[in-house]
Amino acid sequence: MAVTKSLRWERRPDTRPQELLDAAIVVFAERGYRNTRIDDVAEAAGVTKGAVYHYFATKEDLLLRAIEHYHDRAFGQIDQVLRHARGPASARIRLMMRKAFGGADPTGRKMTLALILQSARHDLPEAHRQWLRGGPIKGWRLLASLIEEGKRTGEFRADADAEVAARVTISGLITQIVWQPLAVDVPELLIDDDRLIDSAVELLLHSLWPALVVNTTDTKEN
Repeated sequence: MAVTKSLRWERRPDTRPQELLDAAIVVFAERGYRNTRIDDVAEAAGVTKGAVYHYFATKEDLLLRAIEHYHDRAFGQIDQVLRHARGPASARIRLMMRKAFGGADPTGRKMTLALILQSARHDLPEAHRQWLRGGPIKGWRLLASLIEEGKRTGEFRADADAEVAARVTISGLITQIVWQPLAVDVPELLIDDDRLIDSAVELLLHSLWPALVVNTTDTKEN
């Protein structure tokens, strides 16, 4: 009697959509939107092509849902960290940035960013717009809210422009992350992730803390 090989899809039916979306992100990132076929995603997920179409009407729908899934998971993890965090705004900013940009990359963050900025931006503009709204914009609004919190408590300068500070920090880190895969051809682009994130956060915080006021009266000669 022939033994029928069990598909991954059949072994874990409760995780079907999530596995497809995770596989789609990786395949789209590796091949680009234009060169990716539904068959490629199905093979990567260990399912049939029909199983993909059971949940997603088109390749465009699959990419848009994959981006939404990616952002929901990423910001869900950040929200969980911040929800249980205590201490000043600066400590919570460090936690947020470390969770958003640091550590291992099991979700393929770098590949996803490269995909959206280099491929889907031209092949599927709506995907790029969705990524901007659900990623960078949401990220710098969250960071700006923490900066505003620090301003209210007196930890940060009252005149600090929270939105600009958040935009520059988030955009700068995203750009550096997107550039890292290109270091194979341009070695000068390579930088250690921990160094990049920690130094960027410290530069941000030092720009926000109130300047020390030096009392020159005590130094005057009698």
